[in-house]
Amino acid sequence: MSHEPSSQPLQIAYKSIRLRDQVEPRSEEIGREFGLSPLTARILAARGFEPSVELKNFLEPSLREGLPHPAALKGLKEACEVVREVAESGGTIAIACDFDVDGLSGGSLLYSFLRECKIRSRVFVPDRFEEGYGLNERIVREAKANGHSLLVTVDYGTTSTKELSLARELGLKTIVIDHHHVQEAPVCDVFINPKQEGCGFAGETLCAVGLVWYFTLGLKRVLSGIDSVDPKTFLDLACLGTICDMVPLNGPNRVIAKRGLELLAQSTRPGLVALRNVIGAHSKLSCSHVSFGIGPRLNAAGRLVSGELVVELLTTEDSKKAEKIAKRLDKLNKERQTIEEQVKEGAVQKLEERGELPSGIVVWDREFHTGVIGIV
Repeated sequence: MSHEPSSQPLQIAYKSIRLRDQVEPRSEEIGREFGLSPLTARILAARGFEPSVELKNFLEPSLREGLPHPAALKGLKEACEVVREVAESGGTIAIACDFDVDGLSGGSLLYSFLRECKIRSRVFVPDRFEEGYGLNERIVREAKANGHSLLVTVDYGTTSTKELSLARELGLKTIVIDHHHVQEAPVCDVFINPKQEGCGFAGETLCAVGLVWYFTLGLKRVLSGIDSVDPKTFLDLACLGTICDMVPLNGPNRVIAKRGLELLAQSTRPGLVALRNVIGAHSKLSCSHVSFGIGPRLNAAGRLVSGELVVELLTTEDSKKAEKIAKRLDKLNKERQTIEEQVKEGAVQKLEERGELPSGIVVWDREFHTGVIGIV
Protein backbone atom coordinates (compact mmCIF):
# COMPACT_ATOMS: atom_id res chain seq x y z
CA MET A 1 0.00 0.00 0.00
CA SER A 2 1.48 3.32 -1.04
CA HIS A 3 1.39 6.25 1.34
CA GLU A 4 3.08 8.68 -1.06
CA PRO A 5 1.19 11.94 -1.46
CA SER A 6 -0.66 12.25 -4.76
CA SER A 7 0.79 14.59 -7.37
CA GLN A 8 -2.75 15.43 -8.49
CA PRO A 9 -4.26 18.61 -7.02
CA LEU A 10 -7.03 18.09 -4.50
CA GLN A 11 -10.40 18.42 -6.21
CA ILE A 12 -13.14 19.98 -4.10
CA ALA A 13 -16.72 19.78 -5.26
CA TYR A 14 -18.70 22.84 -4.30
CA LYS A 15 -22.42 22.45 -3.82
CA SER A 16 -25.03 25.14 -3.69
CA ILE A 17 -26.83 25.49 -0.38
CA ARG A 18 -30.54 26.16 -0.24
CA LEU A 19 -32.08 27.37 3.00
CA ARG A 20 -35.19 25.58 4.18
CA ASP A 21 -38.37 27.45 3.29
CA GLN A 22 -39.74 29.57 6.09
CA VAL A 23 -42.23 32.33 6.66
CA GLU A 24 -40.45 35.49 5.55
CA PRO A 25 -42.24 37.86 7.98
CA ARG A 26 -41.08 35.68 10.88
CA SER A 27 -37.41 35.96 9.92
CA GLU A 28 -37.81 39.71 9.47
CA GLU A 29 -39.37 39.98 12.93
CA ILE A 30 -36.53 37.94 14.44
CA GLY A 31 -33.99 40.21 12.77
CA ARG A 32 -35.64 43.37 14.05
CA GLU A 33 -36.20 42.18 17.62
CA PHE A 34 -32.73 40.72 18.16
CA GLY A 35 -30.68 42.98 15.89
CA LEU A 36 -29.52 40.14 13.63
CA SER A 37 -28.45 40.10 10.00
CA PRO A 38 -31.05 38.92 7.46
CA LEU A 39 -29.09 35.70 6.84
CA THR A 40 -28.81 34.81 10.54
CA ALA A 41 -32.49 35.61 11.07
CA ARG A 42 -33.48 33.40 8.12
CA ILE A 43 -31.39 30.50 9.46
CA LEU A 44 -33.02 30.77 12.88
CA ALA A 45 -36.48 30.96 11.34
CA ALA A 46 -35.69 27.90 9.22
CA ARG A 47 -34.75 26.07 12.40
CA GLY A 48 -38.23 26.73 13.70
CA PHE A 49 -37.50 29.55 16.11
CA GLU A 50 -40.09 32.20 16.83
CA PRO A 51 -39.24 35.67 18.20
CA SER A 52 -39.67 34.39 21.76
CA VAL A 53 -38.08 33.83 25.15
CA GLU A 54 -36.84 30.48 23.84
CA LEU A 55 -34.87 32.22 21.10
CA LYS A 56 -33.56 34.79 23.56
CA ASN A 57 -32.24 31.97 25.75
CA PHE A 58 -30.69 30.33 22.69
CA LEU A 59 -28.84 33.52 21.74
CA GLU A 60 -28.09 34.62 25.30
CA PRO A 61 -28.11 31.51 27.55
CA SER A 62 -29.24 32.49 31.04
CA LEU A 63 -29.07 30.56 34.30
CA ARG A 64 -32.08 32.47 35.55
CA GLU A 65 -34.36 31.95 32.55
CA GLY A 66 -32.84 29.13 30.52
CA LEU A 67 -33.13 26.20 32.93
CA PRO A 68 -36.16 24.00 33.63
CA HIS A 69 -37.00 23.90 37.34
CA PRO A 70 -35.20 21.04 39.14
CA ALA A 71 -38.50 19.94 40.74
CA ALA A 72 -39.67 18.79 37.29
CA LEU A 73 -36.94 16.12 37.14
CA LYS A 74 -38.58 12.88 38.27
CA GLY A 75 -36.76 11.25 41.17
CA LEU A 76 -34.65 14.28 42.08
CA LYS A 77 -36.51 15.16 45.27
CA GLU A 78 -36.44 11.56 46.50
CA ALA A 79 -32.74 11.17 45.67
CA CYS A 80 -31.89 14.31 47.63
CA GLU A 81 -33.77 12.97 50.65
CA VAL A 82 -31.80 9.72 50.50
CA VAL A 83 -28.50 11.65 50.50
CA ARG A 84 -29.71 13.86 53.35
CA GLU A 85 -30.56 10.80 55.46
CA VAL A 86 -27.16 9.23 54.72
CA ALA A 87 -25.35 12.47 55.59
CA GLU A 88 -27.26 12.97 58.85
CA SER A 89 -26.50 9.40 59.93
CA GLY A 90 -22.78 9.86 59.24
CA GLY A 91 -22.81 7.48 56.30
CA THR A 92 -20.56 7.58 53.25
CA ILE A 93 -21.32 7.36 49.54
CA ALA A 94 -19.88 5.25 46.73
CA ILE A 95 -20.02 6.89 43.29
CA ALA A 96 -19.75 4.51 40.32
CA CYS A 97 -19.23 6.23 36.96
CA ASP A 98 -18.45 5.40 33.35
CA PHE A 99 -14.94 5.76 31.90
CA ASP A 100 -15.79 8.36 29.24
CA VAL A 101 -15.66 12.14 29.74
CA ASP A 102 -19.36 12.38 30.59
CA GLY A 103 -19.18 9.73 33.29
CA LEU A 104 -15.81 10.84 34.68
CA SER A 105 -16.72 14.53 34.85
CA GLY A 106 -20.06 13.58 36.41
CA GLY A 107 -18.44 11.38 39.05
CA SER A 108 -15.81 14.03 39.77
CA LEU A 109 -18.43 16.78 40.03
CA LEU A 110 -20.54 14.83 42.51
CA TYR A 111 -17.47 13.87 44.57
CA SER A 112 -16.24 17.49 44.66
CA PHE A 113 -19.66 18.84 45.62
CA LEU A 114 -20.07 16.29 48.42
CA ARG A 115 -16.56 17.08 49.66
CA GLU A 116 -17.50 20.76 50.01
CA CYS A 117 -20.62 19.62 51.89
CA LYS A 118 -18.37 17.61 54.27
CA ILE A 119 -19.87 14.31 53.07
CA ARG A 120 -17.32 11.56 52.49
CA SER A 121 -17.46 9.65 49.21
CA ARG A 122 -15.30 7.60 46.87
CA VAL A 123 -15.41 7.22 43.09
CA PHE A 124 -15.25 3.79 41.42
CA VAL A 125 -14.58 3.35 37.69
CA PRO A 126 -14.87 0.01 35.84
CA ASP A 127 -11.84 -1.42 34.06
CA ARG A 128 -12.53 -1.22 30.32
CA PHE A 129 -10.32 -4.21 29.53
CA GLU A 130 -11.20 -6.59 32.37
CA GLU A 131 -14.79 -5.58 33.18
CA GLY A 132 -16.18 -3.62 30.25
CA TYR A 133 -18.89 -0.97 30.36
CA GLY A 134 -21.31 -0.46 33.21
CA LEU A 135 -21.81 -1.31 36.85
CA ASN A 136 -20.25 -4.62 37.88
CA GLU A 137 -20.17 -6.99 40.83
CA ARG A 138 -16.66 -5.96 41.88
CA ILE A 139 -17.68 -2.33 42.36
CA VAL A 140 -20.82 -3.27 44.29
CA ARG A 141 -18.94 -5.61 46.63
CA GLU A 142 -16.10 -3.10 47.14
CA ALA A 143 -18.60 -0.38 47.96
CA LYS A 144 -20.11 -2.59 50.65
CA ALA A 145 -16.72 -3.78 51.93
CA ASN A 146 -15.57 -0.16 52.30
CA GLY A 147 -18.51 0.62 54.54
CA HIS A 148 -20.52 2.81 52.17
CA SER A 149 -24.26 2.92 52.80
CA LEU A 150 -25.29 4.45 49.46
CA LEU A 151 -24.25 3.65 45.89
CA VAL A 152 -24.84 6.30 43.20
CA THR A 153 -24.28 5.34 39.57
CA VAL A 154 -23.44 8.01 36.99
CA ASP A 155 -23.88 7.48 33.22
CA TYR A 156 -25.02 3.88 33.55
CA GLY A 157 -27.25 1.71 35.69
CA THR A 158 -30.49 1.76 33.72
CA THR A 159 -29.89 -1.82 32.53
CA SER A 160 -27.81 -3.06 35.50
CA THR A 161 -30.53 -5.32 36.93
CA LYS A 162 -28.22 -8.05 38.25
CA GLU A 163 -25.75 -5.67 39.92
CA LEU A 164 -28.42 -3.46 41.49
CA SER A 165 -30.19 -6.54 42.83
CA LEU A 166 -26.90 -7.59 44.44
CA ALA A 167 -26.55 -4.14 45.99
CA ARG A 168 -30.02 -4.47 47.49
CA GLU A 169 -29.17 -7.92 48.87
CA LEU A 170 -26.05 -6.47 50.51
CA GLY A 171 -28.05 -3.68 52.14
CA LEU A 172 -26.83 -0.81 49.95
CA LYS A 173 -29.23 1.96 49.04
CA THR A 174 -28.98 2.85 45.37
CA ILE A 175 -29.55 5.92 43.18
CA VAL A 176 -29.21 5.59 39.41
CA ILE A 177 -28.40 8.77 37.43
CA ASP A 178 -28.44 7.96 33.73
CA HIS A 179 -29.56 9.38 30.39
CA HIS A 180 -29.66 6.30 28.19
CA HIS A 181 -32.75 4.66 26.71
CA VAL A 182 -35.17 3.17 29.23
CA GLN A 183 -37.08 -0.05 28.53
CA GLU A 184 -38.04 -0.60 32.15
CA ALA A 185 -37.09 1.11 35.40
CA PRO A 186 -34.09 -0.49 37.15
CA VAL A 187 -34.22 -2.15 40.57
CA CYS A 188 -33.02 0.78 42.67
CA ASP A 189 -34.24 3.07 45.44
CA VAL A 190 -34.36 6.16 43.21
CA PHE A 191 -34.10 6.49 39.42
CA ILE A 192 -33.14 9.77 37.74
CA ASN A 193 -33.40 9.59 33.96
CA PRO A 194 -35.25 12.22 31.91
CA LYS A 195 -36.19 9.53 29.37
CA GLN A 196 -38.19 7.50 31.89
CA GLU A 197 -41.96 7.32 31.61
CA GLY A 198 -43.84 10.09 33.39
CA CYS A 199 -40.88 12.43 33.76
CA GLY A 200 -41.97 15.37 31.63
CA PHE A 201 -38.69 17.20 32.21
CA ALA A 202 -37.91 19.79 29.53
CA GLY A 203 -34.20 18.96 29.63
CA GLU A 204 -34.53 15.41 28.36
CA THR A 205 -31.35 15.72 26.28
CA LEU A 206 -29.16 16.36 29.34
CA CYS A 207 -26.21 13.99 29.56
CA ALA A 208 -25.09 12.37 32.82
CA VAL A 209 -22.94 15.23 34.11
CA GLY A 210 -25.78 17.67 33.38
CA LEU A 211 -28.10 15.51 35.48
CA VAL A 212 -25.51 15.36 38.26
CA TRP A 213 -25.30 19.15 38.21
CA TYR A 214 -29.09 19.32 38.52
CA PHE A 215 -28.75 16.88 41.42
CA THR A 216 -26.50 19.39 43.20
CA LEU A 217 -29.18 22.06 42.76
CA GLY A 218 -31.59 19.82 44.63
CA LEU A 219 -29.05 18.90 47.31
CA LYS A 220 -28.37 22.58 47.92
CA ARG A 221 -32.01 22.93 48.98
CA VAL A 222 -32.14 20.02 51.44
CA LEU A 223 -28.69 19.71 53.02
CA SER A 224 -28.01 21.80 56.10
CA GLY A 225 -24.88 23.78 56.88
CA ILE A 226 -23.81 24.31 53.27
CA ASP A 227 -24.63 27.99 52.80
CA SER A 228 -21.21 28.67 51.26
CA VAL A 229 -21.50 25.85 48.69
CA ASP A 230 -22.66 27.17 45.30
CA PRO A 231 -23.62 24.67 42.55
CA LYS A 232 -22.81 27.29 39.89
CA THR A 233 -19.11 26.96 40.73
CA PHE A 234 -19.19 23.39 39.39
CA LEU A 235 -20.28 24.34 35.88
CA ASP A 236 -16.63 24.16 34.76
CA LEU A 237 -16.83 20.40 35.28
CA ALA A 238 -20.39 20.12 33.96
CA CYS A 239 -19.48 21.63 30.59
CA LEU A 240 -16.82 18.96 29.93
CA GLY A 241 -19.21 16.03 29.56
CA THR A 242 -21.94 18.20 28.06
CA ILE A 243 -19.70 19.17 25.16
CA CYS A 244 -17.80 15.89 24.76
CA ASP A 245 -20.94 13.71 24.83
CA MET A 246 -22.22 15.71 21.85
CA VAL A 247 -25.71 16.30 23.22
CA PRO A 248 -27.72 19.02 21.42
CA LEU A 249 -26.50 22.42 22.58
CA ASN A 250 -29.91 23.89 23.19
CA GLY A 251 -32.09 24.36 26.26
CA PRO A 252 -30.28 23.63 29.54
CA ASN A 253 -27.32 22.08 27.70
CA ARG A 254 -26.63 25.42 26.04
CA VAL A 255 -26.73 27.22 29.38
CA ILE A 256 -24.38 24.68 30.98
CA ALA A 257 -21.95 24.82 28.04
CA LYS A 258 -21.93 28.63 27.77
CA ARG A 259 -21.59 29.39 31.47
CA GLY A 260 -19.31 26.41 32.00
CA LEU A 261 -16.86 27.56 29.33
CA GLU A 262 -16.74 31.01 30.90
CA LEU A 263 -15.93 29.46 34.27
CA LEU A 264 -13.50 26.93 32.77
CA ALA A 265 -11.40 29.75 31.30
CA GLN A 266 -10.78 31.22 34.75
CA SER A 267 -11.14 28.14 36.95
CA THR A 268 -8.58 27.73 39.72
CA ARG A 269 -9.32 24.02 40.02
CA PRO A 270 -5.78 22.53 39.80
CA GLY A 271 -6.73 19.83 37.31
CA LEU A 272 -8.40 22.27 34.95
CA VAL A 273 -5.54 24.76 35.22
CA ALA A 274 -3.13 21.96 34.28
CA LEU A 275 -5.28 20.91 31.33
CA ARG A 276 -5.47 24.48 30.05
CA ASN A 277 -1.68 24.67 30.21
CA VAL A 278 -1.26 21.37 28.36
CA ILE A 279 -3.47 22.43 25.45
CA GLY A 280 -2.03 25.96 25.44
CA ALA A 281 -5.33 27.75 26.08
CA HIS A 282 -4.95 30.74 28.36
CA SER A 283 -7.79 33.07 27.43
CA LYS A 284 -11.35 32.68 26.18
CA LEU A 285 -12.30 29.04 25.59
CA SER A 286 -14.64 27.64 22.96
CA CYS A 287 -16.34 24.28 22.51
CA SER A 288 -13.44 23.29 20.24
CA HIS A 289 -10.95 23.64 23.09
CA VAL A 290 -12.96 21.06 25.03
CA SER A 291 -14.01 18.69 22.24
CA PHE A 292 -10.64 18.61 20.43
CA GLY A 293 -8.23 19.58 23.21
CA ILE A 294 -9.30 18.59 26.71
CA GLY A 295 -11.74 15.80 25.81
CA PRO A 296 -9.37 13.50 23.88
CA ARG A 297 -6.80 13.72 26.67
CA LEU A 298 -9.37 12.77 29.30
CA ASN A 299 -10.71 9.93 27.15
CA ALA A 300 -7.19 8.62 26.53
CA ALA A 301 -6.93 7.45 30.14
CA GLY A 302 -9.99 5.22 29.90
CA ARG A 303 -8.93 3.94 26.49
CA LEU A 304 -5.38 2.95 27.44
CA VAL A 305 -5.04 2.68 31.24
CA SER A 306 -7.77 3.65 33.73
CA GLY A 307 -10.41 6.36 34.01
CA GLU A 308 -9.56 6.70 37.69
CA LEU A 309 -6.57 8.79 36.58
CA VAL A 310 -9.01 11.42 35.28
CA VAL A 311 -10.99 11.47 38.51
CA GLU A 312 -7.74 11.97 40.37
CA LEU A 313 -6.88 14.90 38.10
CA LEU A 314 -10.28 16.61 38.28
CA THR A 315 -10.61 16.27 42.06
CA THR A 316 -7.08 16.87 43.34
CA GLU A 317 -6.30 20.03 45.29
CA ASP A 318 -2.55 19.62 44.67
CA SER A 319 -1.28 21.72 41.73
CA LYS A 320 1.97 19.77 41.29
CA LYS A 321 0.09 16.47 41.24
CA ALA A 322 -2.38 17.90 38.71
CA GLU A 323 0.44 19.08 36.45
CA LYS A 324 2.05 15.64 36.54
CA ILE A 325 -1.20 13.84 35.68
CA ALA A 326 -2.10 16.30 32.91
CA LYS A 327 1.27 15.75 31.25
CA ARG A 328 0.78 11.99 31.49
CA LEU A 329 -2.65 12.30 29.87
CA ASP A 330 -1.10 14.36 27.09
CA LYS A 331 1.44 11.60 26.50
CA LEU A 332 -1.28 8.93 26.60
CA ASN A 333 -3.26 10.84 24.00
CA LYS A 334 -0.28 10.84 21.65
CA GLU A 335 0.05 7.08 22.20
CA ARG A 336 -3.67 6.69 21.50
CA GLN A 337 -3.28 8.54 18.20
CA THR A 338 -0.41 6.26 17.17
CA ILE A 339 -2.30 3.09 18.11
CA GLU A 340 -5.43 4.32 16.35
CA GLU A 341 -3.47 4.92 13.15
CA GLN A 342 -1.88 1.46 13.39
CA VAL A 343 -5.26 -0.23 13.79
CA LYS A 344 -6.70 1.74 10.89
CA GLU A 345 -3.78 0.83 8.62
CA GLY A 346 -4.07 -2.81 9.67
CA ALA A 347 -7.78 -2.85 8.84
CA VAL A 348 -7.22 -1.26 5.43
CA GLN A 349 -4.45 -3.76 4.65
CA LYS A 350 -6.77 -6.69 5.44
CA LEU A 351 -9.35 -5.29 3.03
CA GLU A 352 -6.78 -4.77 0.28
CA GLU A 353 -5.51 -8.33 0.67
CA ARG A 354 -9.04 -9.67 0.25
CA GLY A 355 -9.54 -8.02 -3.12
CA GLU A 356 -13.21 -7.94 -4.10
CA LEU A 357 -15.36 -6.88 -1.16
CA PRO A 358 -18.90 -7.88 -0.18
CA SER A 359 -21.55 -5.25 0.51
CA GLY A 360 -21.26 -5.81 4.26
CA ILE A 361 -17.78 -5.53 5.78
CA VAL A 362 -16.56 -6.51 9.25
CA VAL A 363 -12.82 -6.34 9.90
CA TRP A 364 -11.36 -7.87 13.04
CA ASP A 365 -8.05 -8.96 14.48
CA ARG A 366 -7.05 -10.22 17.91
CA GLU A 367 -4.25 -7.67 17.91
CA PHE A 368 -6.55 -4.65 17.46
CA HIS A 369 -6.46 -2.53 20.63
CA THR A 370 -9.92 -2.63 22.24
CA GLY A 371 -9.49 0.88 23.63
CA VAL A 372 -9.49 2.54 20.20
CA ILE A 373 -11.66 0.29 18.03
CA GLY A 374 -14.70 2.48 18.57
CA ILE A 375 -13.01 5.54 17.06
CA VAL A 376 -11.13 3.96 14.14
